[in-house]
Amino acid sequence: MRWQGSIAFVTGASRGIGEAVVRAAVARGAQVGLISRSEDELHALLEKVGGRGAVASADVSDRGQTERAVAKLTAELGPADILVNNAGIGAFGAFADTDVETFERLMRVNYLGTVYATKAVLPGLLERRRGHIVNVASIAGRIGAPLEAAYSASKFAVAGLTEALAIELAPRGIGVSMVNPGPVATEFFAARGQPYERKTPKPISAERVARDVIAVVERDKFETYLPRWMRQAVVSRVLFPPLFKAGTIRAFKDQLPTR
Repeated sequence: MRWQGSIAFVTGASRGIGEAVVRAAVARGAQVGLISRSEDELHALLEKVGGRGAVASADVSDRGQTERAVAKLTAELGPADILVNNAGIGAFGAFADTDVETFERLMRVNYLGTVYATKAVLPGLLERRRGHIVNVASIAGRIGAPLEAAYSASKFAVAGLTEALAIELAPRGIGVSMVNPGPVATEFFAARGQPYERKTPKPISAERVARDVIAVVERDKFETYLPRWMRQAVVSRVLFPPLFKAGTIRAFKDQLPTR
């Protein structure tokens, strides 16, 4: 796939990684369909990128809202060639102290929101036997993140979905990719109610993530990690589980509850 001349739908488009993806896609020559809960912010962003697209407000955790948003964008722009599932929320805290409703909310937004948008766009991709889906996942979807069990579980679900879809859809001409960033310098941490306080890895920019979203489509690449060295952590977990667990406990010893 090429972004030039394509129609790209982006969820969670109004700020952070989503906004950066929208700007990068337009710079690459795409028309954009913007989806998020904040319609005013979407209109402001669309104006900033030259009005090359359309907007639709929706909470992606609501299937009906998501389907209506995709239908609206399709009616105004045409069927999507590229879908970027970026909408997501986080939560911080020990599992024992996190209520079940938080787990349910994160699974609805992060995982089911990806399912709803993909299901709404997929028939058009299958009909034309071309297109690309990018899921913005997380390193926390490849390595269980202490004190982020709800978030990590939802992103593991996204990773599993992405792997399965990549195999199912390849023979039908549709690419599927996953971008796994570590901490990103956005409002994500403020929104979850806990700032990012670790020294490493250092947060990267949303623009850096957007560049990888652009690249995985153009190169038909299945998966990337940001920063790149985080892939080695995943390899270590697979090859040396006891050592990885011990190292993680040491890294988080000052944060883990002991009683």
